Amino acid sequence: MNHFKKRFTIELSISLLIVLALFSGILFFRSNMSDYTGKIIAARALLASRTASVSNSADLRSQYRNKASNYLNVLYNIIPSYDQLINLNQDFQSLAAQNKVGYGFSFAGEVPKPAGGLGSIAFVLDVSSDDFNSLMSFLKSLQNFRYLNSIDNISMKTSNAALVMVVKGRVFYR
Repeated sequence: MNHFKKRFTIELSISLLIVLALFSGILFFRSNMSDYTGKIIAARALLASRTASVSNSADLRSQYRNKASNYLNVLYNIIPSYDQLINLNQDFQSLAAQNKVGYGFSFAGEVPKPAGGLGSIAFVLDVSSDDFNSLMSFLKSLQNFRYLNSIDNISMKTSNAALVMVVKGRVFYR
């Protein structure tokens, strides 16, 4: 019987070791599966986000080709380079001559262009005339000026029976 007990103990020990190894393997793989499941869910969310970004980028590119590229030349025409503004005084002077008003011009400063933005040159125009309609015509012409501009301030006064209009504004450049 000793032999039977010894054999039984050995086989029971081997069986318990096998069961214990299987049980620990199941626990190990179960914990790894939950980690891998979390990683798979996060990867799927990241993939969905990047797919949406690529789709939006493709839509923007398509819209640029269809719509915005047509207006690029228009923007280049109304927003001059810095060098093209060298004759700004003469452009304003010819505008004043067309509207038959007296004219004075001075620079009021410059805002350098930031990266990817527009710079601007500030100006002050002193325009005079005996006729109010001429001044309003000049102002209308200034609004339709060939370069993108902003009129910041307009003031009017009388001086020796003439109307004097002071216009402060900015012309933008790329």
